[in-house]
Amino acid sequence: MTETSELVEHFFRHEYANLVSVLTRAFGIRRLDLVEEMVGAAMVQAMETWKQTGVPDNPAAWIHRVARNKTLDALRRDKIHEKAVGFSYAAQHQQDIQREKAGPNNVIDGWLEDQSLPDSLLRMMFVCCHPILDRRSQIALTLKLLCGFSVREVAQGLLIQPESAKKRIQRAKKKLATDNIPIEFPETPEAQSRLAAVHDVLYLMFNEGYSPAEGSQPIRDEICEEAVRLCLLLCKHPKLATPESKALLSLMLFHASRFESRIDALGQIVLLEDQDRSKWNRELIKSANRWLHSSVIDQPSRFHLEAVISAKHCEAERFEDTDWPTIVQFYDRLIELFPSPVYQLNAAIAVAQTGNFQDAKTRLQDVRQNGNLKDYFLLECAEAYVYEKSCEPEQATDHYLAALRKPISDHQKLLIQQRLSKISNSGKH
Repeated sequence: MTETSELVEHFFRHEYANLVSVLTRAFGIRRLDLVEEMVGAAMVQAMETWKQTGVPDNPAAWIHRVARNKTLDALRRDKIHEKAVGFSYAAQHQQDIQREKAGPNNVIDGWLEDQSLPDSLLRMMFVCCHPILDRRSQIALTLKLLCGFSVREVAQGLLIQPESAKKRIQRAKKKLATDNIPIEFPETPEAQSRLAAVHDVLYLMFNEGYSPAEGSQPIRDEICEEAVRLCLLLCKHPKLATPESKALLSLMLFHASRFESRIDALGQIVLLEDQDRSKWNRELIKSANRWLHSSVIDQPSRFHLEAVISAKHCEAERFEDTDWPTIVQFYDRLIELFPSPVYQLNAAIAVAQTGNFQDAKTRLQDVRQNGNLKDYFLLECAEAYVYEKSCEPEQATDHYLAALRKPISDHQKLLIQQRLSKISNSGKH
């Protein structure tokens, strides 16, 4: 990939939501689909133009101007400009041109400036998490619109079928447009009521970076870093720095501390039991512990409980020293307070690590009978792993092969193939 292409990709990730937020505020939520299309077209034009002319001094302002002009042109072609926008945007456009002559940052600074929350991406997340949408629709729309997730990535995060995820996103857009929801950061009480949905978005955003559903990259650092950055902004906001925000940040930092040991020299995933713990980032672990201690609350959230489990992993000097019985207790508490088949999978694996293989198998059978994860490759992987640990290679092989038949990313496929190879080689000795 050329340097120009990489720069455009960078701006697509980091400026896309800013542009969508600004232009949707100007043209109205009803024009969200058009705005998305024009922002994408501006990104393509940037890639082609900058190859010839070089990258401008202010690439964000350049893309903003092109995307805005493309949106205006599209509306004019349809001869519905004045009616759709509801005010004389053409006059505003002329004013903006004059302001840009004085400095290309003026327009962007004017429209993005908002002291209530100094980040347009995070503000737009609160807009997408409007209470007129149900929780899953809030999350699906935000992940697709602002985090750049594909429909399949959204579906995997929500444990639903891709077609269901696509319909949720479409319905959410239509609902926001029909109700003409303003593109503004809500007042503090309402922002706090939407905070739980924003937490869920950031949680799934980090998870997608930690274990991507698509592509060959085993970790997408930039997505994880962006989720941490946004969560840190919440934790620095006087009204949004709740115990849940701090616990979520702690959880992310515990996971991030292991990034360097999670990938080997060939760029392949290394499981927790095989990681070189000397590569774990101790400063991040200390920071994670500080945020966790500052998040103490009488009724712990799922982020608190997950962060404690991660802390237990980080405390162990060796994999063999892991306090698995305590981890099982925390997973059981998670399942009791926040029922989730994913927690049940993790709990079963933790139980297997204590040597209680029959209990682990029973737990996984309960998940399978429930049916929520019938198309989820990690159910097959969890069952395979338990059979592998209990020295039943044939059953483990069957489940790993079943996992390969599920929709999985390239790096996930490679990891499963490595487990199959390990079983095969063990049988030859």
